Amino acid sequence: MARHNERKLSIIYDKRQKDFVVKYPRRCDGALALHSIINEQLVFDLDKWINRRLNDIPPVKPYCFKDELAQRGYDLSTLKFSIELKPPETDKN
Repeated sequence: MARHNERKLSIIYDKRQKDFVVKYPRRCDGALALHSIINEQLVFDLDKWINRRLNDIPPVKPYCFKDELAQRGYDLSTLKFSIELKPPETDKN
């Protein structure tokens, strides 16, 4: 198995585990990336806002990036995402 790059944040779909695998340099970054892809987020809904009534519910709807990709015909089992940290700046003093 290849060694994990400790400066890279990556998400892949592991077909053997049938789930997403996240590798991260910092745990909070892994949580942010995974949350952004698989969790529902509330987004502004223009249709609800246009058709709103006084004291109506807020004009928001749930949005999930993963579900949106699936609805558009993408195969989520091929998902691969990676990004690397910038190199540390050297002290020039």
